[in-house]
Order: sequence, then structure tokens, then C-alpha cells
Amino acid sequence: MAKPVHERRQYKRHPLGCPAHLADEAGTCLVAGKTINISDGGLLMPVPAKAAPKPGRLLSLKLSVPRSTPNTFLMEPIAGKAIIVRHEPADNGACRVAVRFEPPLTLDLEV
Repeated sequence: MAKPVHERRQYKRHPLGCPAHLADEAGTCLVAGKTINISDGGLLMPVPAKAAPKPGRLLSLKLSVPRSTPNTFLMEPIAGKAIIVRHEPADNGACRVAVRFEPPLTLDLEV
């Protein structure tokens, strides 16, 4: 009988394509794209493999998350710090970059 798999993630992931970009200390954008998934603890996004920041690097993060009311829809800008956790291979010379928010964010996502 197989052992049960325990989820280690503290925050629920949402499959949501939010515009995001990561910048260095000087504010220069290193990578930009749309998230594959996102949580209060981090995100996963595709980037060109050659442009992917090295794991362990602390970067500035700018992100837009969807907000809506009965009469309005908007993308709320959010800024913070993020650490590159790992790279995952993807197709066509791209990779997926896993990012951990430092500290975690309170995004209040409704998906």
C-alpha cells in the first residue's frame, strides 16, 4: 500500500494568469510575463531560459491581480520582494520560474 502524499504548501495555489515582472535592485526589469499559478506564498511563471534569474536571488516584484465588484473590474497593482526558488524546464527554450514572496502577501484571491 502506498504512503499518503501530504501537501507541504501553506497557501492555496490558484491557476491564474496575472501580469508580473521581476526587477533587480536598480529597478531594471529582468523578466516579465503572466503567472501560471499564484498563491499568497509565491508564483510560477514562464520566462525565456536565458533570462531566468538564478535561484536564491532576491528581486523586486510587481504584480497585478484581478479585483471585481458588481459594477467594476480592475487589476490591482501589488509590489513586494521575491526570492527565486527554482527553475523547471519548459518547451521552446523557455523555463518556468518558481518564486517565493518574502514576506508572504495577502492577495485575497477569489478564484
